[in-house]
Amino acid sequence: MPCIKPFGGFMIPLFNKTVDTLTSLLGYRAERQKVLLSNVANIDTPGYHPKDVVFKKELNSRMSAGIGVELVRTNQNHFGETSKISGIRVEESDEPVSLDKEMTNVAENHLMYNTTVELLARKFKTLKSAIQEVR
Repeated sequence: MPCIKPFGGFMIPLFNKTVDTLTSLLGYRAERQKVLLSNVANIDTPGYHPKDVVFKKELNSRMSAGIGVELVRTNQNHFGETSKISGIRVEESDEPVSLDKEMTNVAENHLMYNTTVELLARKFKTLKSAIQEVR
């Protein structure tokens, strides 16, 4: 199975699962930021309970249930890759909204988003460097 994918109208064989994973992670972080900022915006709404995107809890429940993460080996010389967890689930908490807690979550998510962007930028910088050395 070739690893050539369409990107921007042309075929690129250089992208691998790292780029796909980081791109998916950026989507997750962006979606979580929307939910967290919605909590801050509704802090004065009577009866509003904070929501959050569930990922750690889902991963922990799968690990404790022995389900684990399915590994796939595309080549006998490669380590297996983790399968993608499809769907983002938003869960509501029973506790009231705390501005301090929500702002801490927003700041943490923002830092993690920026870290993911930096990792993606470094990946592209490495690819650019490899292309330039070939010429």
